[in-house]
Amino acid sequence: MQHFSPHITRAASLAVALLGLTGTALANNTGEVFGERALALAMDDRCGLFTDGERAALDAGRLQARGSLLRDGISVAALDDYSRELRAQAASTPCDIPEVADLRWRVGEAYIAWLRLRDMNFPGETFTWTATRSFEQDKVQWALLQDTGNLRIGYSREGHDLRLSAAVPNVPGAASAVLVTRDTRRAPDLYDATMNGQFTAPAGAEWAKWTPPGYARTVTWAAGMGDRQDRIGLTSDGDGLVFHFTRRAADTLAALDPREAARIEVLDRNGEPLAVHYFEIGDFAAARTFVHDGSLSQPRS
Repeated sequence: MQHFSPHITRAASLAVALLGLTGTALANNTGEVFGERALALAMDDRCGLFTDGERAALDAGRLQARGSLLRDGISVAALDDYSRELRAQAASTPCDIPEVADLRWRVGEAYIAWLRLRDMNFPGETFTWTATRSFEQDKVQWALLQDTGNLRIGYSREGHDLRLSAAVPNVPGAASAVLVTRDTRRAPDLYDATMNGQFTAPAGAEWAKWTPPGYARTVTWAAGMGDRQDRIGLTSDGDGLVFHFTRRAADTLAALDPREAARIEVLDRNGEPLAVHYFEIGDFAAARTFVHDGSLSQPRS
């Protein structure tokens, strides 16, 4: 019988840790976390080990570790090559050996604990996605939030309903808003608006290196404006503007590179920009999985 390699054996012993590492713990062993989760998922493809929820949680952790590695300077090509090696390793591993059964059991136990987590942070280069499964009854609030100072963006929650929302300071004449992202088909690579530091970054996004290029943009219109209850619950002063977007817009964000930025443009009735607010993509894909999965906590007191 073929034996597990040492790397695959560690996947079983570290499965619990793979379902919730953030902050310092993630930074200290990010490569290992990425490899273990990618390998566990590859074994699942071969052997059908996990439930949909377990699979989503593992992939969320893989994405979070991937984002951290990319921000540390590891190339996409290197991570893709590593992933292919792990899939090849999984393809040559029998499904009926004890280590695979142990992996399945440990991931299942870790997933139960992961479902019970109330809060989790997903740090990026400059900003952090803050996620919570808790709620207050009959209130609109943030379930997932990145706050850049002028822009609040993420998932707003009203009861069990989640929406991609953006809250900005009030601007006279504002009629709508658009989400502007890189068109990955026309511009498959990141776009450096500073041309490696030769030019200044866009106004209000001095921290951003990669932004949507003018020649390859995807523009997604807001589905509607928030009402008074939305403004009270989601804006910093209770009197700003709130715009809601569709699930498709959230899918667009989740597919982007975690190192790049996107922006919200507030428009007047003629479609002219009145204000522009940038935000960091970061680990949005992983963070939204945390919010979507798991049980809502009891309302905060």
